[in-house]
Amino acid sequence: MFKDINIEDALAMENRCLVDVRSPAEYEEATIPGAINIPLFADGERRLLGTIYREEGPAKAKMAGLEMASPRLAELVGSIISSCQGKTPIIFCWRGGMRSRALTAIFASLAMDVYRIKGGYKAFRRLVLREFATYRLQAEVLILDGLTGVGKTMILRRLQSRGHPVLDLEALAGHRGSVFGGLGIMQQKGQKTFDALLWERLGELRGSSHLLMEGESKRIGRVYLPDFLYCAIRGGKRIKVEASLALRVERILQDYAHVGPTVGREIEGALARLTKRLGKNLVAHLKSMLKEGNIDTFVETLLVSYYDPLYRRSQLSERNYELLVGADDIDGAVAKIEAYLRENYPG
Repeated sequence: MFKDINIEDALAMENRCLVDVRSPAEYEEATIPGAINIPLFADGERRLLGTIYREEGPAKAKMAGLEMASPRLAELVGSIISSCQGKTPIIFCWRGGMRSRALTAIFASLAMDVYRIKGGYKAFRRLVLREFATYRLQAEVLILDGLTGVGKTMILRRLQSRGHPVLDLEALAGHRGSVFGGLGIMQQKGQKTFDALLWERLGELRGSSHLLMEGESKRIGRVYLPDFLYCAIRGGKRIKVEASLALRVERILQDYAHVGPTVGREIEGALARLTKRLGKNLVAHLKSMLKEGNIDTFVETLLVSYYDPLYRRSQLSERNYELLVGADDIDGAVAKIEAYLRENYPG
């Protein structure tokens, strides 16, 4: 049986298998969370069909697409059946057009149950943007605040592993949230993927009495927070996390220890963007530290000269924090926050 289905019903369906039949590049840019990619056309084929469409018209492009896809249609159907492992396939392309129609028609001819999302991926994107435009967070927002390197991300991830409702925005964005936050990260998320992952995570956390987050600016790497979330961060209750300068330097070095051989060029590019703020002399001094291998001093100088003054502007007076947490001992910091949560958000 073949049936068109709207995006809301598709997402609500149990035992579903979302199948994105767009090209690998389209899938990589953004998809519906949980979808598998079984492309009808490779990236090069899709580009060629686009050229034929523009230069020779839609009829020629459709015929060329049929010639390309026909020899492997049976293989594609077999791949969908195998990958879905008994779940009902729900197929989609960019806007519910020819690509998804071709495969669902074959399933229908075999008298097999299959659905096609009306409007394709674009319907999902519209759904996300529509919900974000009117979204209201019901949970109370608790923000971990503190200078760079104090261990906020470590604490959040430890709390999440212990079952607490954490919204890790930097993980969703694939970026650490500063001018150096993308170093060594080859797969920073684009806006569409970030929005989809955020939408999914908010759904998982729906019903929580509170949400734990790190204080973020409007922009994280290449992506922007939706207005409702940025406003919630700015208005949330705050927990201040503190750690010694030496330990902050050590933690930052640990965070970036895995970065690849191109990191030197990335750092120089980031430093160039800071010239106006730090001045040419300090930037030149930082570059010389890098060349000489004085990485500890480089990190400490960046913290003292750039990060700390920047972040102190947004920090509250201590009496306005819900809780002050020393994080030289991460386990102790986690325990103190958990005690606060048990007292203020029982159950």
